[in-house]
Amino acid sequence: MFKRLEVKIIVSLALILTAMIAVYGRWTGSRQQTIYVQALTDNLRVLAHSLADNAAGFIVIKEYAGLEAHMMNAAQMPDVVTIQVIEPTGNLLCNVVRPSRDTSPRLVYDSRTVTVPTSPKPVLKRSGDQLVCWAPITAGTHLGWVRMALSLETADQLQQATWHSSLQIGALWIVVGTLLMFVVVRRPLRAVRELSLFAQDLQDRKGAQVSVRRGVYEIDLLADALNHSSTELRDAEQRLMAEQERLTVTLQSIGDGVIATDTDNRIVLLNHVAEVLTGWSEAEALWQPLDEVLKLNGNKEVSEVMAELHHVIEARQALELHGQHRLQARSGAERTVTVNSAPIINSSGELAGMVLVIHDVTEKAKMEAEKQGLAQQLIQSQKMEAVGQLAGGVAHDFNNMLGVIIGHAELGMLTAEPTSQMHDRLKEILDAAKRSAEITKQLLAFSRQQHAEPKVLDLNETIARMLKMLHRLIGEDIDLSWSPGFDLWKVKLDPSQLDQVMANLCVNARDAIAGVGTIQIFTENVTLDLHAHPCMADLAPGDYVMLVVADNGRGMTREVMDRIFEPFYTTKELGRGTGLGLATVFGIVKQNCGSIEVVSEPDQGATFRVYLPAVHEAAQEAKPEGVRPEGGTERILLVEDEAAILAIGSTILTGLGYTVYPAASPEQAIDIAADPGKVIDLLLTDIIMPGMNGRDLSEQLLRSRPGLKCLFMSGYTSDVIAQRGKVEEYMCFLQKPFTMQTLAAKVREALASS
Repeated sequence: MFKRLEVKIIVSLALILTAMIAVYGRWTGSRQQTIYVQALTDNLRVLAHSLADNAAGFIVIKEYAGLEAHMMNAAQMPDVVTIQVIEPTGNLLCNVVRPSRDTSPRLVYDSRTVTVPTSPKPVLKRSGDQLVCWAPITAGTHLGWVRMALSLETADQLQQATWHSSLQIGALWIVVGTLLMFVVVRRPLRAVRELSLFAQDLQDRKGAQVSVRRGVYEIDLLADALNHSSTELRDAEQRLMAEQERLTVTLQSIGDGVIATDTDNRIVLLNHVAEVLTGWSEAEALWQPLDEVLKLNGNKEVSEVMAELHHVIEARQALELHGQHRLQARSGAERTVTVNSAPIINSSGELAGMVLVIHDVTEKAKMEAEKQGLAQQLIQSQKMEAVGQLAGGVAHDFNNMLGVIIGHAELGMLTAEPTSQMHDRLKEILDAAKRSAEITKQLLAFSRQQHAEPKVLDLNETIARMLKMLHRLIGEDIDLSWSPGFDLWKVKLDPSQLDQVMANLCVNARDAIAGVGTIQIFTENVTLDLHAHPCMADLAPGDYVMLVVADNGRGMTREVMDRIFEPFYTTKELGRGTGLGLATVFGIVKQNCGSIEVVSEPDQGATFRVYLPAVHEAAQEAKPEGVRPEGGTERILLVEDEAAILAIGSTILTGLGYTVYPAASPEQAIDIAADPGKVIDLLLTDIIMPGMNGRDLSEQLLRSRPGLKCLFMSGYTSDVIAQRGKVEEYMCFLQKPFTMQTLAAKVREALASS
């Protein structure tokens, strides 16, 4: 029945009348409600400001009881829900509550504070079913707020009453109108019933030829036209579906993301790649603003990027966004992309929107970044290698000469009167030689060629013993704060290298502080995983001990931070730095399989974090150096191809009480050891010598003298010793140049070894 045209017309008319009456009733009710609410708003504004003026007087004289009584009296008015008097800080001075029109107002102080507006200006707004007014209390200054709320219940009741009246009148009109329409349209619609059945069949079967009863000229023409349209509609629909399928397959097959928008920058299409890049499905993104889905971050602000894209629509010109951008997906994941855009022009030449092609270059950008990083590392490595080759080339001869100078200066000081001018001059020579040896050691340290004797250390104990020395280095104006980490793991490190690291970091911090300042030193256990900071990417996952040296000095710029570990680079004035300090720290840390990072901003100080691999072994006790060299009566075979070193070594050892058999070559040493009448307790030999190295010499002598102790010495770099000397970590080693104290201590250590 409901499919018949006359029924549809009658029902439609009834519905139209119903809708019109409903709309009219709703409009009338809303209009009356609006007028009532407006009047209520005006009254509320006047009442609230009046109460604020009255409250000012009570607050000024601090008559809070009178204030409460005045507000209770005001709350008797119809529609009042709450009246609050609030201080600027949000503290409640008065809180009158009236739950309904039938109840009396009462004072309630369940909560003593409320949130107040930030600006001392009047505020009037609707909050749910209430009108709320914030009126500032002023008396020369801002004293607080009067918050007054009126109920809108009466306005709602007025609207409902108007609505019901309109419905009752409308129902009568609907009945009358329906009856009239039924009488008028019933007979004319009988003639087109068959045509309606035909149209219904045509809708269900496109392309069908439906015959209708002929005889009426207009109906015949309409039937023929509908038959023809049915065929055309079927063919057009098939062509459209095929074209749409081709377009869909093409868009989904493109390796780039494609987003199409309308002229208002609302999305109308996303292909699959764009869905993956943005994290939005096409159904979710449809009709969303472009900047809501396409989150681009780069050197420009998001608003600037969107303005450039909008220019594509305004200028009808294609645009390629300059450079690469970070595209943030809905999940927070970021990809590096390039974006091209072009206007969409339809067949009529009208602008239909814009299309964007998003090319994912994340892997390419990552490879480029890695390439640049490797290039920087290569340049730094080449610098290190060049300086290392220079240092290593002169280290042996230079250390030998320094050894001779140090030895003779110390021997001369032993014979000279301590108060004599000669003693002072010898002391200056000794100090200069030691400083030269330190510079050589630094050159070898940052090029990672320094010979090291790593020991298992407790950083807390070792640094604690260094504090007195560090205090002398930094001076009295700078406060040194030491915070040892709890239950700190051990590290394996040459103690002398730790001395160099701490001294250089503290001196660098001292020089960064102008006048009074603070240097903080602390240690901590850390465990690094695969997701550690990018600066720590060269460290294997595992346990590390972190040593931190921080200062509150002048800090560094990014340009300075990029170069601080370069050898000979310094920002200090002439004469205050060689540029080797931090390069030495870097080399020592890298030599010990660690890493170092620096965090700094101009005028914000600097923080150096050193990460050293943790070892879970017991720490080796430090052996304090004696005040005077300790000698003995043992017999020592001294082998050295440098005549000056051989002479000074023999003199020092003889002066310490030892019997010395000097040998200028390995062959001469073998001849001396072949004499069964000579007792030899220790072989003290240079490692790198013509014809035979010290390790091979010791192995040959041990075959005939199994109990012979060995002490190796060298001025060569660690890499040369490793290639030609074959000295293992457990062997006793003495680095040239050495002092009398160092030589005496090493000899005693070698003689005491098992």
